[in-house]
Order: sequence, then structure tokens, then C-alpha cells
Amino acid sequence: MKNRASNMRNLLWAVGILLCLVAMLVGLIFAMSQKNTGNRADGTLVLGHIERGEKPVDVDLAGLESTVGKLIPVPETKKGNLEDVFGMTFLIDKTLSGLRNYVTNYGDGVSAQIWTDDGSGLMAKNAAESPIVFVDGSLITPSNAAMVTRPRSVVLFLGGDGLADTTEQEFVDGYTRLINSIREASPDTNIIVCSIGSISSNYQGGDGLSPQLIASANAWIRQVCINTGAYYADIASIVNDEYGFLSDEFLTPDGRSIAAAGIALIVDYFRHHYL
Repeated sequence: MKNRASNMRNLLWAVGILLCLVAMLVGLIFAMSQKNTGNRADGTLVLGHIERGEKPVDVDLAGLESTVGKLIPVPETKKGNLEDVFGMTFLIDKTLSGLRNYVTNYGDGVSAQIWTDDGSGLMAKNAAESPIVFVDGSLITPSNAAMVTRPRSVVLFLGGDGLADTTEQEFVDGYTRLINSIREASPDTNIIVCSIGSISSNYQGGDGLSPQLIASANAWIRQVCINTGAYYADIASIVNDEYGFLSDEFLTPDGRSIAAAGIALIVDYFRHHYL
């Protein structure tokens, strides 16, 4: 009788162990069959612990793995009037200097403020400290200009000047100082940071620019936006071709500045993306 009871217990233990092994095997097979696509349940693509914005945004993986935050594109809006675009303030380097002529062509009905450098260039690494030409012709820093005018939105389009002589850390630190200084001077101002256009395929400038270097700068710009929470406008995707060069139809003789046709597209972008 005792032997029968002992045999029964042993059988039950064996069956229990067998069931556990089967359950573990089934779980392992199921886990292996579920490939990690990098998507959360809601369909958001996850890069490490970085969340993308609400709209698809091309983000380079290099240098972003340890970032906290997300890239925030300028929200798409209904098509606005030119007054909506020209109600913004633009801080630009010489590659977008044609914007001034574009605005001038619309006469006194527009009020865009365009801040440019004094001719010495506007490098990202020291843009916060660099003098810009204010509307009255005086030379002041961007933060002082923002403190005086308190703009609704400031659009930043710079980064190519002095790029070959700028390290990633200098670029990111300088751009971050620029954004923070404008915010401190005018806390209610929206800040929009643009990716920058490339160069022509036969560019002859002596500044060391290349499509690869500009692509790196645009990745750093996205990093700055993630770090600071500034809005991101992917202007490079509008004016560059599939090979990373500035599109032929938007070229000017210097091989770097954006022609009127490209500026028209940029203005149209901001008619659909403004704050």
C-alpha cells in the first residue's frame, strides 16, 4: 500500500516537472517568433529610449543613443497667409540671404524681420555672441535683438559657416547657447531650428564643406533640438537632392546659397508649418 502511494507521488512529481518544461519550451518558442521590430504597441518607432515626434522624422542613429527627449517637428497647419510667414523673425546665414529680396518684393504689406551677420559669417559655435545687423542698422547680439522685439517665433537657419573648423561638441554647445540666450531674453518666443542646405556637386569653395560634413551638421542640429526642445524644420529635405547635394534648380553661382526658387519652397513650407 505504501509502495503504491509512493509510486503515485513520484508519478505526480514527474508529470508536474514535465508540464513545467513544456510550458517553458512553448514560451521560448513564442518569444523567438516575435521579432523585435523596434515598434511599440502604438506603432511608434523607438530608437533606444528616444521617442520620435508625432510625425515621421528621419533621425540618424549616430550620436543619439544616449539622448533623453524627442524630436519635435514644427506642427503642420492649414495653409496660412504670407503675413503668417512674414510675422516670424529669421536669423540666417548668407546661404539664405535671398530671403531678404523675397520679402522686399512683397512691399510694405509684410513685416518680416531678417537678422543676418555683419559679413564676417555666422558660425554655430559662437552664434550667441556674434553681432547681427538689427533692423535699425546697429550691431547687437541675437539675444538683445530678441529682448527688444519679443518676436512670436524665431527661425534659425545657420551652421555651414566655419563648419570644417568646428567640432561636434563646439557646434552643439554653441547652438544650445544661442537658443538658451534667446529664450532667456524673450521667454514667450517659439524657436524653430532648420536643417541646412548642402552644396553643389562641383562646389569650388575653399571652406572645406562637403555633403557628408553638412549631413553631420544636420544630425547635430537634430541633437540640439532634442536637447533643448526647440522645434525642428527639415528644410534640407526640401532643397537637397537624393544624393545629398543642393538641387540644381536651386543653385546660385557660388554653389552654396539658395536661389529664389528654393526660397519660394521654403516660404511655402512655413505657410503650412507656423506657430
